[in-house]
Amino acid sequence: MPFLVAGMVFFGLLCLINLVLTLAVIRRLRDHTERLGVLQAGDPSQALLAPGTSLPTLRAESVDGETIDSRVTSPEVVALLSTECSVCLEQLPDLVGLITDRRLDRPAAVAVIMGDDSAQAEQLVEKLLPIASVVRQPWGGPIEKAFQARAFPAFYLASEGVVRAASISVADLDRPVPA
Repeated sequence: MPFLVAGMVFFGLLCLINLVLTLAVIRRLRDHTERLGVLQAGDPSQALLAPGTSLPTLRAESVDGETIDSRVTSPEVVALLSTECSVCLEQLPDLVGLITDRRLDRPAAVAVIMGDDSAQAEQLVEKLLPIASVVRQPWGGPIEKAFQARAFPAFYLASEGVVRAASISVADLDRPVPA
């Protein structure tokens, strides 16, 4: 009988050690998955059009019915925003400030809001409509494809159809681009 008790205690300790080691491996795998995700995502600014490249052609209808055609009027500020992006709402006051500081009229400032109808989409439209041409498109729309958008928000300063600055932060747009 003492051998049976000793065997059961040994087996119980072995199972407990196995459980602790399994939990440690799971924790380590989660850490590695997060690190791998960061490495694969890379620098979000690398997902933007580079300064000096041509601005993609914008042809769409705004939420208030006006036609936006970048071949007719070249936009100076283009903002790509997502309805699922909390940072887009955080950047909204800075974007409004940028557009008003530059005294741009509506065709020169274009905001493209991608995603589903939501309260956030309505909030973005409400704030931007008085100062910019606002376009709503579903995910995978033509403007998203033209800009090859992979990071949101994305902000562009352009002149004469050429990207002069691009960033995921409005505050970074006015910084000089290193040569």
